[in-house]
Amino acid sequence: MDNHCSLAGLWACLIYAVLSIAGLVLLSGCGGGGGGGLPAIVSINITDDFTAHPGDVVDFHVWGEQETSGWRWLYNEDLTWESSNPAVGTIDSLGEFTATGLGTTTVTGTYEALPPDTAEVTVVELGPQPTAPYHPLDLGYWWEYTGSEVHPGAVQPEQEITLIVTCLRQVVGAGEVWYELSTEFTGPDQTRYMYFRHDAEGLQELFSDDTTVYKLKAPILVGTAWGDDQDPQHIFEIESVTDEVTVPAGTFENCVKVREEGVDEYGEYFVFTWFKADVGVVKSQLWDYDPDTGEYFWTYQELTTYSAGG
Repeated sequence: MDNHCSLAGLWACLIYAVLSIAGLVLLSGCGGGGGGGLPAIVSINITDDFTAHPGDVVDFHVWGEQETSGWRWLYNEDLTWESSNPAVGTIDSLGEFTATGLGTTTVTGTYEALPPDTAEVTVVELGPQPTAPYHPLDLGYWWEYTGSEVHPGAVQPEQEITLIVTCLRQVVGAGEVWYELSTEFTGPDQTRYMYFRHDAEGLQELFSDDTTVYKLKAPILVGTAWGDDQDPQHIFEIESVTDEVTVPAGTFENCVKVREEGVDEYGEYFVFTWFKADVGVVKSQLWDYDPDTGEYFWTYQELTTYSAGG
């Protein structure tokens, strides 16, 4: 993964359209199954143990160890699934787990005549999520943006693209449940995936199986600042909670403005993101360096329409 794109923040990654999901393949619900002369599977590994909340609907993943070497994805529907405590969680024939109550259940996946594999799921109360209103997350939510077209290393502001972000499903990573968001561009034919969740501290993004960073953090007050545990030069700060932002979708008052800054191989970069309660991100701007032209440039994304929250 390009370090700049992994650290320039959610909307910088959207703008560049080069967010890699290498390292997140374990989050996928389905993969390349057997057949076609592929090596035989000698053991399986299903989703790791995780914590969920009532109402979560989680796609399991399955890895199959090949008799020659290496692992490959297996289709969930090729397994037999069982939950030891349906009062806590149920799982269907496609490996989709639904958290139904508090407690612990053991999910078992069986592939052909191989020994089964299990995952322990602990379902707990949701608890406080102070940043949840500022970026609603739920299955089926979507946002559409327009902005300048950006390619890695070059900006073409005269060309505009439409970006559609859709909340597709919930998956497991780093022992927690995350929302998977797809990003589709109508200009360049590209689709990327991102992973977000709210907790008691704020809005988190998952970059790899063990790398997370907060995109918005409580309290929602001017001056609230935080950093990136993996990169001390990557920092965030809330600059305003009363900004008025006008975008194609309308005028939004009392937006929370977050400044994000860091250093990559070309120098400093800055990302400004405006969050609106019950809407999500309404605008973002990136100030960055173009190594092809030797110049710094602005690029942006602005909300045109959405179906989320409110």
